[in-house]
Order: sequence, then structure tokens, then C-alpha cells
Amino acid sequence: MGVYTAITRRVLVVCSDTANGRVIEDATRAWTFETVVCSSLRESEALLGEKDFAVIFCEDRFRDGAYPELLSVVGRSHKIPIVVMISNVEEDALFREAMALGAFGVVPNPCSTKDAQWMVIRATQGGTNSVKSMPSSGNGSAPALNGPRRT
Repeated sequence: MGVYTAITRRVLVVCSDTANGRVIEDATRAWTFETVVCSSLRESEALLGEKDFAVIFCEDRFRDGAYPELLSVVGRSHKIPIVVMISNVEEDALFREAMALGAFGVVPNPCSTKDAQWMVIRATQGGTNSVKSMPSSGNGSAPALNGPRRT
């Protein structure tokens, strides 16, 4: 367990704001992803030991830590893309810091449905913008491809 595979259908959300978990769950429901929400580093470590995840979304700060600690934990023993939801997207230094520390991507906090969809698509395709193996919605329709919101 704990190693990303192409068939993993779970998304982990580490956040103190449950609304972010609902947005991400709504964004991936049509693709039959299971969204698991927790609010602490300790909870996320336990979940990472129990289940495989295709992508992790985390707020820049959560109950018992911040995203650099989660990046460190995941980087040591798991190969899962982490998307950091940054509260102050106007601060370029925060974006650069998250990317330098190994984040897969950065989106505004609160996260929008389109941002979540875009990041899940990229993560499940190995970080490319290709749509050839896009997650299936189960009803034959593909999700809309709209890039991350620019501010």
C-alpha cells in the first residue's frame, strides 16, 4: 500500500475547512473517485498507511501542521502527487516555496471545482495535459477541461 497506481480511485483532502473536501468530492464524483477528508497530519499518515490515493489536496495549514510536513511524510514513503491549496495566491513566494518543496501543483484556497478537476486529471495522467486516458465518468462523458483559474 501507499504507492500510487494508475487504478487508484481515491483522493485524500487534508484540511480544516470541510467545504474544501465537499468541493473536491463534487469535482471527482462523476469519475467514481472516493474522497477521504481528514484535518490533521497524524490522521493523514494513518490513512496513507491503510489506503492508496491517486492525489492529495492539502491546505497550506491544518490542525497539527502545515503542508511542508505533509510533503516530507509523503516524499519519504509514498509517491503521491500533492496539490497545495494556498490561502494567499497573490504571494508568489508561497507558490514558489510549495513547488520547490515538491508539491505537484498549487491552487487557491478555497479550491474551485475546475481547479480540483484539472489537478486530478493531471495527476492521474502523470502530470501531462493529454486527455487520451482521462478518468472515465462512467456514463461516457468526459469532464470539461478548463485550466486552473488565473488570478
